[in-house]
Amino acid sequence: MDLREKIQILEGNSELSAAEKESVNTLCLAWDLPVMSNDKRRWLFERLLYHAVIGRAMRQIRKGLKDTMLWPLINQRPDAAPILFPQESSAVLIPESILDRINWPTMIDVGDDDDECSLEDKSRVTGYLRRFIQDASSDELKELVKFWVGWEATSSTLTVEVINGGLPKSSTCFETLRIPAHYQDYPTFKKELMACLSTNDTGFGLV
Repeated sequence: MDLREKIQILEGNSELSAAEKESVNTLCLAWDLPVMSNDKRRWLFERLLYHAVIGRAMRQIRKGLKDTMLWPLINQRPDAAPILFPQESSAVLIPESILDRINWPTMIDVGDDDDECSLEDKSRVTGYLRRFIQDASSDELKELVKFWVGWEATSSTLTVEVINGGLPKSSTCFETLRIPAHYQDYPTFKKELMACLSTNDTGFGLV
């Protein structure tokens, strides 16, 4: 019986066999926890789960920090911790960090292809997006990237597609932002893009 199975048998209220109790108790003693009893079964399940998942991960992290000499540095210089491990929300985004990663649509004339947007439309709306990125604040850029890829950290490549559609949308799995081709002025483009970005925490369907 592996570790996961030993912990999982404590979940629920079914009666354990003698072999199962012995297996659980052996694990408890190895981890300096009390042996199982009916009144502490749920508590013991949670403690074993915490120890197996979080506790072991924390010990591995501490070991890694010690082996790389980061732990002594952090103990001596606590002020260095935010520099070594910056929070995602505290990172400052600048336009260049996004623009340099974008794969823009190919600017070719597709002729009679009804499903493909015209070269003129692609050029116009990608220009609006470029302007938005250049003028946006760091917080607005974070919201854009979060809408684009699913979190506030930029990916190595960001893809832009120009489509026939109503509102801007994204495919976070493919790190692709899809911009509708119908926009004829920048203020309308910006207004509707900002409305879409505001759905990051609530779901796109509420635009």
